[in-house]
Amino acid sequence: MSKEDNEMDKRCPRKLEELPCDYCPLAVMRLKALRNSSKELTEVEENKLPGCPWAVNHQMSNYCFFKYTKDYLHTPPSDKEIAHMNNVSVDTVKSVEKEALNKIKEFKIVKDMDNEVD
Repeated sequence: MSKEDNEMDKRCPRKLEELPCDYCPLAVMRLKALRNSSKELTEVEENKLPGCPWAVNHQMSNYCFFKYTKDYLHTPPSDKEIAHMNNVSVDTVKSVEKEALNKIKEFKIVKDMDNEVD
């Protein structure tokens, strides 16, 4: 693997130069805080938690989102996988997807495409 293939994203809070070879302690800290929460947190509440905001619940990627996307994201994950990696319910993932699709439909370009089909 070349150095470029192993290069870390500049958004890493630890400012690592390369993808982590061991569990990221900041990611583990964030995941523990999420697991210990008594409820599913809002985005504002989650932003107040300690640790890395890029943490994913994927042990083989050392809980690092950037390593996960580089090494394991070859096909789009299912709703269940997204929920598991982000410590949220599948219902939350579906709700966010529905909200995003509704926002997309509101764009003028999409509305114009719908009119052309009719």
